[in-house]
Amino acid sequence: MNTALSWIKAYVPDLDPSAQEYTDAMTLSGTKVEGFECLDKNLEKIVVGQIKKIDRHPDADKLIICQVDIGTEMIQIVTGAPNVKEGDKVPVVLDGGKVAGGHDGGPLPEDGIKIKKGKLRGIESCGMMCSIEELGSDRNMYPDAPESGIYILPEDAAVGADAVEILGLHDVVFEYEITSNRVDCYSVLGVAREAAATFRKEFHPPVIKETGNSEDIHDYLEVSVENTELCPRYCARMVKNIKLAPSPEWMQRRLAASGIRPINNIVDITTTLWKSTASQCTLMIMI
Repeated sequence: MNTALSWIKAYVPDLDPSAQEYTDAMTLSGTKVEGFECLDKNLEKIVVGQIKKIDRHPDADKLIICQVDIGTEMIQIVTGAPNVKEGDKVPVVLDGGKVAGGHDGGPLPEDGIKIKKGKLRGIESCGMMCSIEELGSDRNMYPDAPESGIYILPEDAAVGADAVEILGLHDVVFEYEITSNRVDCYSVLGVAREAAATFRKEFHPPVIKETGNSEDIHDYLEVSVENTELCPRYCARMVKNIKLAPSPEWMQRRLAASGIRPINNIVDITTTLWKSTASQCTLMIMI
């Protein structure tokens, strides 16, 4: 089972160990951690930049020259990305920074790729605007990323802010080996409860509020359990007036960090519920 540290900290907000400290302590307490992956590995000096002006490169038809505001100053970046326009906010790796890999989505180099100020066809370029692949992820985990081009950040992203933070990549994904005698850790809530006990931190389970209505579900469906010994209880809920749409960004990032591809609000809600609790089967009829 893979779980992002950020998801654990949603229920144990005071938890603040290093990745190795977490691995060692949880393994010693009986929740074996097989390994971990830092999602921000080799991502250095990457900020939110806003494109203020775009000009054509005088000596290259496929290159453009962008004047980019990074909060503290205006820098010039030459790019061949086909999808940027004036006003866009994008991840910008500054001179001396690092990205995780190339834009082709190939295997990530162990030490990342260093970005230095230089010239492209005779025009100075003082940084690089990043695709989601260069940030070490892909379109499966960030479905709003373009198929070919720079990742466009939300309009409300603050210029000069940490782009890696906005993308939810300051996170660690832990892989657990949950043995059959620890079914209490088959969910994020179970692991979070164990982490709270291990590190002696306060556990904050989610608050469940009833949001039902006056309609009787039996007007629509009936559920019967034919073998109560194998299944003592089976629940059903009906949700009406459903509209398919992208799920909230926090939910997409939480799932993506745990290696689960976001799809839409209905699928992601179900997946989040399953991974959070993994404790009971619920039949949900949506119309």
